[in-house]
Amino acid sequence: MENKRVIFLFILTILGFSLLFYRAFQIQVLNWKDYRLEVQDLSTRIYINEAKRGNIYDRNGELIAWNEKLYQIYNNSDEIVQEDEEKIRKILSKTDLDVDYVIDRLNFQKNVILKISSTTSKKLSEIKNFIITEKYVRKYADNSLYHILGYVDNEGLARSGLEKVWNDKLIGKQGYKLVTITPSGKVKAVIEDTKSIAGNDIYTTLDIRLQKEVYNYFEKHNYKGSVIISDPENGDIVAMVSYPSPDPNAFSQGLSTLEFRKILNDSKKPLINRSIGASYFPGSLIKPFIAYSALEYGISPDATINSTGRYDVYNSKGTRIASFYDWNYAGHGITDMRKSLRVSANSYYYWLGETIEIDYMKGMANYFKLDKKTGIEIPGEKEGLFPNQEWKKETYDTIWYPGETILAYIGQGYVQLTPIELLRFYNILAENGKYFKFNLLKETKNIYGQIVEKNEPVLIDDYDLNKEFSSVIKNGMIDVTSYSGDSRTEGTAYKGFKDFDTTVAGKTGTAEVGGNQKSHGWFAGYLPAENPRYSMIVLVENGGYGPDIAVPFARHISDFITHELVQK
Repeated sequence: MENKRVIFLFILTILGFSLLFYRAFQIQVLNWKDYRLEVQDLSTRIYINEAKRGNIYDRNGELIAWNEKLYQIYNNSDEIVQEDEEKIRKILSKTDLDVDYVIDRLNFQKNVILKISSTTSKKLSEIKNFIITEKYVRKYADNSLYHILGYVDNEGLARSGLEKVWNDKLIGKQGYKLVTITPSGKVKAVIEDTKSIAGNDIYTTLDIRLQKEVYNYFEKHNYKGSVIISDPENGDIVAMVSYPSPDPNAFSQGLSTLEFRKILNDSKKPLINRSIGASYFPGSLIKPFIAYSALEYGISPDATINSTGRYDVYNSKGTRIASFYDWNYAGHGITDMRKSLRVSANSYYYWLGETIEIDYMKGMANYFKLDKKTGIEIPGEKEGLFPNQEWKKETYDTIWYPGETILAYIGQGYVQLTPIELLRFYNILAENGKYFKFNLLKETKNIYGQIVEKNEPVLIDDYDLNKEFSSVIKNGMIDVTSYSGDSRTEGTAYKGFKDFDTTVAGKTGTAEVGGNQKSHGWFAGYLPAENPRYSMIVLVENGGYGPDIAVPFARHISDFITHELVQK
């Protein structure tokens, strides 16, 4: 019995060794390639060399978005030894950094991001088991750029605005470092170090001087609103400000939850892009559109009404059913179309509304795409509204009333338009029927400074405007800024532009909003009137009377344009 047990144990031992031998033979001879790769995977690390994002410039080559270089230090050892800690302290002694924090971070989180010089970075890279890579944080020249450029977050991801739209042009190509490490975690060798390739640089149509000037005016007067300035000859946006605006640098560096909630709950709503993403009652800014459409309908420019300050509406039996008022309660006297634009006589447009009705004007709004998106490349553009009977039936399941037509004809009631939609129509007037797509891209250059993309103006629409009719509208708009008279006859922007040395075609507007809030103050126009180079729209949200609020703002912009941009 004892012999059998010994034989059994011997056989069992032989089988065990045979299995171990076979397994060793399988690993080392049959499948050696597979297991070599597995071992290599366990002993290699890859570190990303982040690509430098392309810079963004204004039209004159001024930097408006760039990259601040940081360094990310990785510690591959279990714990920094005393000798290396002393080296770190010595290297960082002349910086403003909290050295204890840096060492603790490297010991426990195994990496830290520092703003240091390239020389300091090189010295740290000589410490054993340290790997250093470059990292970039996006920086912006001014708060006013948030609603245009958007921002890149602290992970390097484009989150909004043109940064996101142009991401493929700007992003570049990342590189990497491949290193081997010992089983104890020490760096053995750098196998490969592939450098990153920087992204392309972009030159925009913006003028950062004008952009800042507009933003500062908003800030100084504590206004809310929007200003857009464009070149109607090609659609270039020269400035676009929505105020207030958050600081894009705060977003690129990373906001805490508390900081973001503070911005989100701000009663002034700084996250809204008022230029393209909010619609408003346009008030009298709509009158040039109404007037031109009325001429196309068949209304004579010489036809007059007597503006007494009150316009009465009667039913078919001759009973007065409603009364509407001019902004000037004394009225404007005998008024033709040109004068109606000059003095912004509401009564004239009440009469047009009674005469023409709403559906014809809706057709003209569709023709001119008055309430349609312009297609500007900034994300978040909102579509406006020009109503008619069908729209009201579908929306409210009720009929359209004559009084609603009268309100629509002065830019009130259900009419809602964005500032950029309104500017589009003024550009059409300025360019005798041509609308060039609004644009913010001038050109793109590669890392060698070579132009790889040059933007050309895109003619979207070319309306065959009646020259005689458009002349009536333009002359009325020139009168707005240049015609002197008494309170019943003077141009509504004359006081603001009376000593200006360039002829401006413009229109003021005051849109009531209800709810015991101040009206929106508007101004729109272009200059020089004879050969427009700049068009503008100014909205002061809940600012009050347009001639008192928006006109001085427009004059300030016009002065800056003629004295700072044109002459320099």
